[in-house]
Amino acid sequence: MRIEKKGKTSTPRMVRGSVVLHRRKCGKANCRCAGGVDLHESTVLSYSEGGKTHFVMLPAGEVAAVRAATRRYQQAKARVEDEANAGLEALIARVAAARRPTGR
Repeated sequence: MRIEKKGKTSTPRMVRGSVVLHRRKCGKANCRCAGGVDLHESTVLSYSEGGKTHFVMLPAGEVAAVRAATRRYQQAKARVEDEANAGLEALIARVAAARRPTGR
């Protein structure tokens, strides 16, 4: 998850996915989670690839940076969607105007 930058590591600027709290049973019969109430928790990056959801467990020190990187990705994606929708509207308007009779 980290990339090298001249001798030190840093989180990528953008990451596709969501940072979520993953709660689960470990499967050990005598564990505190066996009753289904006091489950184990870990913060993970959830992302889908090829129609399947994957999880990457995040170290506590990286959660804030990865969360910020996923937020930047969502913001960039929203900007691209807005631009694409504006382009679509402009194209539809231009094609519709070209089809209108010219009023001879």
